[in-house]
Amino acid sequence: MRAAYNDALRCLIGVVLRAAGALAEILHRLRARHHRLLWSRLRRRFGIVPETELTTEVPPVDPAIDPRRIASTSGTRGGPKLLAYSRRRIAAVRWVFVDSFMRAFRMLGVRRTSMYVFGPVQPDGSLSSLLLSEAGRPSYLATLQAPYRMHCWEPLRPLHDAYGLEAVRLWVLAVSNPGVLYSTNPSTMSIFFDTVEDDWTRCSALVRDCVRTPDKMDPSLAAATRRIASHGYAQRLKRIAESSTFLPIEEWAPAMRVYVCWTGGYLAPFLDRLELHLPASRFRRVPMYSMSTETIETIPDFRLGDPAFLPIAPGVCCEFLEAGAPRVPDRLLAANELSVGCVYELVVSNAHGLRRYCTGDLFRVNRFVSDLPDLRFLRRRGLGYSFTGEKLTETQALLAYECLRRSFPDLTDHHALTCFPSLQPVDGLPHYRLVVVYPGQKDPGPMEGLAERFDELLRDVNSEYRAKRSSGRLGAVRLERVGLHGLRERLPRGSGVGLDSQFKFLPLYPRLWESSEGDRSALNRQPSARRRA
Repeated sequence: MRAAYNDALRCLIGVVLRAAGALAEILHRLRARHHRLLWSRLRRRFGIVPETELTTEVPPVDPAIDPRRIASTSGTRGGPKLLAYSRRRIAAVRWVFVDSFMRAFRMLGVRRTSMYVFGPVQPDGSLSSLLLSEAGRPSYLATLQAPYRMHCWEPLRPLHDAYGLEAVRLWVLAVSNPGVLYSTNPSTMSIFFDTVEDDWTRCSALVRDCVRTPDKMDPSLAAATRRIASHGYAQRLKRIAESSTFLPIEEWAPAMRVYVCWTGGYLAPFLDRLELHLPASRFRRVPMYSMSTETIETIPDFRLGDPAFLPIAPGVCCEFLEAGAPRVPDRLLAANELSVGCVYELVVSNAHGLRRYCTGDLFRVNRFVSDLPDLRFLRRRGLGYSFTGEKLTETQALLAYECLRRSFPDLTDHHALTCFPSLQPVDGLPHYRLVVVYPGQKDPGPMEGLAERFDELLRDVNSEYRAKRSSGRLGAVRLERVGLHGLRERLPRGSGVGLDSQFKFLPLYPRLWESSEGDRSALNRQPSARRRA
């Protein structure tokens, strides 16, 4: 009876959200129609004049600010940037999130709007952590619409230690049966499904104990069940408890039809893995809009069915530089001055101290919607490579190589070092390959511990790489030893005349490293990895 009551309330919440989405869509279109007027007002408000210089630095954080209100970036320029997030600023970011989903529910016809978000459970200094933090127990209606918020309920915290986060997530999903899944980075969602499949016995342990020995479970679990239960949850839990092998999501969250995640940059390995668990024939993938720790960059527009991403985030003044252009004021362009198919760096100003801040994010103009460019994130300006947000730079790779040479005297100046991203999974994960290129036939030998040491050095110079390795999003570095001739043989064919003389041993070479003829043929059928790096 309680489950039916909960579902009735979920249905009512969905009606309210879709109705609110209709109003939000009207306001969104008005904002898009009058974007030039709003852009001019923001320039005056932020004191932006034609001579205002561009910068890559964010304002310093006041030391008196509560550390719990500070979000840190990934630190691609040597160290993480710190940004203060007041309650008002967090509320503004949350509202863009809510506004986008209300409009998506309305425009895409999403019926079951209850949503599960894959995010950090414990504070980790990220913006996602700040946005998902809870002050006390979430409200009953909030957990009906957003059952993931139960993870922040203090009485359930011991379950994370006893059973593991994946087991608690499986229990919440099976009991609440949400209609939408969300993950900022698809690797988080992909790793969850892969972990549940590979370690079904451990991940289903909480459900088994709830079904087989309910009297021995903490009473708080029963209270949590009443708050988020959905019709048929007992049968779903029983199927999980009785199965000795992995059950697909259709068995434990049958109402789920839509999942939302970031698809920009180079995330193909994780998106491909997700499609194995969430096939396109049954589930719809909706791309997430672009945002960084510093600012919201675009917001979605659903009027054409296929989402477009427009540079009209509330309170953000966007300008653009052609990719590779010098960062000087007279090269800046307004949104309506861009060209379809061209690539631009986003420059933003906002009420939180950013004045013509160069984000380093490059976008390709896909099309125009109401005189506004549809911006698709392409890559970071000057970035070597990033599989899943680690943003490994040339400078960081050089630092690691220098330390590596000091640790291994057998590495001489005759040995060139480079690093390739690899799509050939090891244990199901993308990874980097450290390549020692030796002249002639002078193979340096196995060099035991070289790859492991390089992996440690990358963790030291790049905090995001360390986090992705610890969370299982990236595999360990693998070592390749190859002569110059062998390296040429492994390069993609058809790269043009003079490839041998033009090839440079970059600190981080942005091409996929594959080791077989078949892999090279497959690689040549893909868009250039250099363009996507």
